[in-house]
Amino acid sequence: MKRLSRLHGRALKFASGFYRATAPGRAGARARSTGSRLRAFLRSGGEGQSLVEFALVLPVLAIILTGLFWIGINTCNYLAMQDAVEVGARYLMIEGNTSGTNTNNLADPCQAVFTQMMGSSSTLDPSKITVTYTLNGTAVNSTGNSCSSASGSFGAGGTFSITATYPCTAGIYKANLSGCKLVVSTPTLTISSNT
Repeated sequence: MKRLSRLHGRALKFASGFYRATAPGRAGARARSTGSRLRAFLRSGGEGQSLVEFALVLPVLAIILTGLFWIGINTCNYLAMQDAVEVGARYLMIEGNTSGTNTNNLADPCQAVFTQMMGSSSTLDPSKITVTYTLNGTAVNSTGNSCSSASGSFGAGGTFSITATYPCTAGIYKANLSGCKLVVSTPTLTISSNT
């Protein structure tokens, strides 16, 4: 009988703090309010320990999840930028000006390439992309993705490369991090003759 009584006591000790406040079958036991059950729960031995451990682990878990979101969003942006730069380079390689002999001369090659790049990507914000063109080893002066003054330089046989930069995004908060940039470059390519 004593053994059974001890087991009963242990079972009550491990039960939830809300409901173990009064032993069943006890004469004169009165109902307890929610506040007194909460106090009993917080004062009880092991039940509050898990709450404290969870409170300590939660910030670390939140930082890890935010970091994973940050990496995922920036990887997605990098891949979209890489695809856009490849589309732009392919377009310039085929449609580049050929000293006036081509009927498809581009009045503004930089703007045409940028339009092709943005047409291939719906996830990037065009106002945040900076594109730099290097033609025959020299950087082309472009203002706002326009280089109409250098239009004649994009002739057949000329070499070029395109470098695009895009700011990193801070995960789900959509804030830009200063100093963090995604950079995608093409190798040096040659403008083909499409006459």
